[in-house]
Amino acid sequence: MMVLLFLVFLLSAYGGEKHDHRHEELLKEIHMTQEALRELGIKIAPVKKGPVGRIVRIPAEVHENPLLSFSVYSPVEGIVRRIYVKEGDFVRKGDPIAEIYSPELADLIGELRMARVRMETARKIYERDKQLYEEKVIQYTRFYNSMIEYERAKGEYEALLSKLRSFGEIKGYHLLLRSPGTGYVVEQNVVLGESVGLNRELFKIHSHDVLWVYGWADERSAREIKEGVSAKIVHGELNQSCRVDFIGHEVDRKTRRVKIRCVAKNPKHRLKPGMFVRLEIRTEDGFAIVIPKGAVQEIEGKKVAFVWKGDHFEPREIHIEKEIDGYYVVEDGLKEGEKIAVSGTVFLKTKLVGVEETGHTH
Repeated sequence: MMVLLFLVFLLSAYGGEKHDHRHEELLKEIHMTQEALRELGIKIAPVKKGPVGRIVRIPAEVHENPLLSFSVYSPVEGIVRRIYVKEGDFVRKGDPIAEIYSPELADLIGELRMARVRMETARKIYERDKQLYEEKVIQYTRFYNSMIEYERAKGEYEALLSKLRSFGEIKGYHLLLRSPGTGYVVEQNVVLGESVGLNRELFKIHSHDVLWVYGWADERSAREIKEGVSAKIVHGELNQSCRVDFIGHEVDRKTRRVKIRCVAKNPKHRLKPGMFVRLEIRTEDGFAIVIPKGAVQEIEGKKVAFVWKGDHFEPREIHIEKEIDGYYVVEDGLKEGEKIAVSGTVFLKTKLVGVEETGHTH
């Protein structure tokens, strides 16, 4: 009996020493050289704060930006005499795109010329009568009448000139149409020699430098998404950033979803109107310290990160609030600006607790 009690005492003592050893190991420093860090592939990164909302993934479609879309109409009825562009061409604002011959313009130009002749004639009479009146050769009534006639003829001429200019740029008897904006000619609805009217769209020009992407989110997600937040457009290998600028005010009665609009710059024109894509939007739930899951190891039931102190790592217990898309939101244990190991932490854990904890064999 005495021998049995002695063995129990030895086993209890050995177990206590093992537990204390584990606790001391958790607190010890792990010294590493820069060369060793490189050889082992251990990467160090500063602790940063980031958005901690969940990522909402919704189907979406790329649309034209109506603020950068232009329709070209003829302001007069006429016949197309010349076409400068075709569908698919890139045009800049002010580039000529077509010439229209219009009988209405021809008549107006004729009236304008006659009005100019009347104005010049009235002007010469007025200037002559003014001189005669100053020399007291004629009475004031004659001078006054010639002045009124000149002002009337001048007003008539200026009114006709203003009307002609309102149609745009005149080239002979033709109206020259110029592009109202920069972009691509996506539609050409007219051919040479064709008759056109006021309600006929001749060309449609779109700029694809900035596009709108419309997505449809469920009601809960729509409530969590805020205007102004950044988002991503995903389509195969394409990963394009955008910004949410509009959240619909109504729920679609059939789909029970809310329209979300994202504005995307498109300098390389990889996005094209009509494309079906996916929008990834992070909900706005504030900012907190966020670290990769690979930066954390579990030791004796505790979450541990390895803080770099310049020449060694300091194992530190941290408290995790939640996990978001491969990252941990840290509630306590790390400060912004501290540096931690973000890869190779399995090796650091092995150095800290030995092979038993990690499951490896000697």
